[in-house]
Amino acid sequence: MTLLVIVGNGLFCWKEVKVLEIITANEAGFCFGVKRAIDIVKDAVSENDTKDVYTLGPLIHNPQVVEDLEEKGVNLVDSVDDIEDGILVIRTHGVEPNVLKRAEKKGIDIIDATCPFVKNAHIYAKELVDNNYQTIIFGDKNHPEVKGIYGHTDNFGIIIESYEEINDLKLKDNVGLVAQTTQSYEEYMEVIKYILPKVKELKVFNTICNTTGNRQEEARELAKKVDVMLVVGGHNSANTRRLAKICAETNTPTFHIETVDELNWDKISNANKIGLTAGASTPDWIIKEVLEIMSEEKKEVENMEEEVKEQDEVKANEEEVQEESEEMVEEVANEKVVDEEDEEATNEEVVDEVEEETEKEDSDPEEFNYSDNDIADLKKGQKVTGTVVEVNDDGVYVDVGYKTEGFIPKEELNHRKVDDPRELVEEDEEIEVIILTLENEEGNMILSKKKADYEKAWERIIEAYENDEVLEAEVTKEVKGGLVVDVGVRGFIPASHVAVGYVEDLGDYVNETLKLKVIEVERDKNNVVLSAKKILEEERAEKKEETLENLEEGDTVEGVVTKLVDFGAFIDLGGIEGLLHISEMSWGRIDHPREVLDEGEEVEVKVLGVNEEEERISLGLKQLLPDPWEEFAKKHYEGETIEGKITKIVDFGAFMEVAEGIEGLIHISQLSQKHVETPDEVVEEGEERKAKIINIDPDQRRIGLSLKELEPKQEKQKQQSENKSNSQSKSQSSENKEQDTPSGATIQELVGDIFDKDEE
Repeated sequence: MTLLVIVGNGLFCWKEVKVLEIITANEAGFCFGVKRAIDIVKDAVSENDTKDVYTLGPLIHNPQVVEDLEEKGVNLVDSVDDIEDGILVIRTHGVEPNVLKRAEKKGIDIIDATCPFVKNAHIYAKELVDNNYQTIIFGDKNHPEVKGIYGHTDNFGIIIESYEEINDLKLKDNVGLVAQTTQSYEEYMEVIKYILPKVKELKVFNTICNTTGNRQEEARELAKKVDVMLVVGGHNSANTRRLAKICAETNTPTFHIETVDELNWDKISNANKIGLTAGASTPDWIIKEVLEIMSEEKKEVENMEEEVKEQDEVKANEEEVQEESEEMVEEVANEKVVDEEDEEATNEEVVDEVEEETEKEDSDPEEFNYSDNDIADLKKGQKVTGTVVEVNDDGVYVDVGYKTEGFIPKEELNHRKVDDPRELVEEDEEIEVIILTLENEEGNMILSKKKADYEKAWERIIEAYENDEVLEAEVTKEVKGGLVVDVGVRGFIPASHVAVGYVEDLGDYVNETLKLKVIEVERDKNNVVLSAKKILEEERAEKKEETLENLEEGDTVEGVVTKLVDFGAFIDLGGIEGLLHISEMSWGRIDHPREVLDEGEEVEVKVLGVNEEEERISLGLKQLLPDPWEEFAKKHYEGETIEGKITKIVDFGAFMEVAEGIEGLIHISQLSQKHVETPDEVVEEGEERKAKIINIDPDQRRIGLSLKELEPKQEKQKQQSENKSNSQSKSQSSENKEQDTPSGATIQELVGDIFDKDEE
């Protein structure tokens, strides 16, 4: 846009200014595991004055955070051998078991800050090795997290960085799979699909952190919507590098920067819309620095607009002063001189009035005792309580015990726009107000309910912040990066604190009332930051504990489908999710869970298993549906002709679906009365056919079918005739061979009296 600036002397200038939009990802910055580790280290330093605190390698992959921790007294070492005595904090990536043993042997105190998700990967990897699975670890070979997982396999694990490396492996029958917590979920699925057909059994543990998956998906979607993508985080951070890779794959120009100093405006100067995300090891202050620098362009426009506004105000003020000066000169010129006699008379009248008032006060002191809200006690800015005596379209009249009723103009009733004062207050209602002026030009006291409510709101906000209390507030509008709420003052909810997961459309929350906790207060800057996510997480944790305590195998429960994946569906049971495997969804064969369920759908499921220690729940859906085998066995019998669809052709025959979830086998010998080389000579997939039931075994859930039995009898007779003819032909051929023998002897002559012996 073009901004025109008018200068006071009539000169003007213009500047072409870009309208810049900056969109920040909701999931950006410290993840749970990183924040937890930093808090643990800081607590260790503050609580131990006599012992040094060490970390084995950088606590997280961010040099700025590591440097800050070193300044606070945290010592960075490369090996346990470098520590003689003190406290060793195990970093988020975890370590090999032998490192812990060496530290314990040296008498070093250990505080474990390993990310819980990484610790799960350790447990699962060890479990696979202990159960004789060929254990494959999908991750970066040189990453400390992967080295730690490898150590928990007693160095029997195999590390791969892509599915192509599987071709170089000699896979065993039983294979187990775990992944680095920051790996791409899509790439992990590629590895699973590649291994699955090559082994008899594949046991997979999904060790990828949910936050990582959400962060990567959000970054990908954001990159598609902007002109340029900035990814903030350490250059040595694997998850940050992966974020940059994912964004770059959308063909949006992507720049991975570690600090604000690396921001190159020349490369992004032509962008109107810039997206920003950050790795899990990136602190908030680095993100804020980048945002502040990017906001300079916007501030420049605002400053120039403000300059124009100030110029206008100065000019208007100069004109007003000039007019007042001219009026004053004119008034002085027209003023009449007061006679000395009139002046003396006036003075005498004033003295008489003062003496009269003094005598009256002395004679009747009770008449001038002031009430709490009297003029002697009231002053500008004071907060008082009054009673509403009248409400009209322009405002509200309030009795505060003063000589006249105070008036609240409509614009002073509430910090939000008021169309009708009657919607806010009623007659005879007691309200608190602040005095703006005791008497205006017309002699009226002017009051403000808005300012009194504002003070009360701040008191409530600070109290809620200090006591960790819950506030309720209505969402008034959506803004960039979050939501605005009314808590008596303007409150802000960052997008990352609206819900537990990623929110695609924040506009859905407008006009909704949310439960919130105050997470940041700056009274001097009128800044209030709130979180709905914090309450939801607390409620979820309570529900999770309650659900695990009450859930038992065999229970039928209700839940909500939160996510569909190729191998099943995740169901929220109230604070915790269970897995409904694709094989437990239907009695029939399905290719993908979306054939049965939709995300967000409420569903009733059966609990098949509960593992409280690992917080894993297995669910079933088909168990709540009628068993089609029982129904089929009741309605059908051997010898019955039934219709169905050919679903699959194999070497030994064809499968035909005869009811939902039930398939029967037509063996190749039952396809036709003629000789059949391959089943596709007779049937094809998807074809509707009739078949005869030749056996039913409900216990083994097997059905034998025949097409041959339904062929016409003449075909059967014709086939028998052909078989007989073939037999006779073979016999005649044999006789001819006998007659053609060189000696001319018969078979009996050749074999002697063997037939006679058989007869005997």
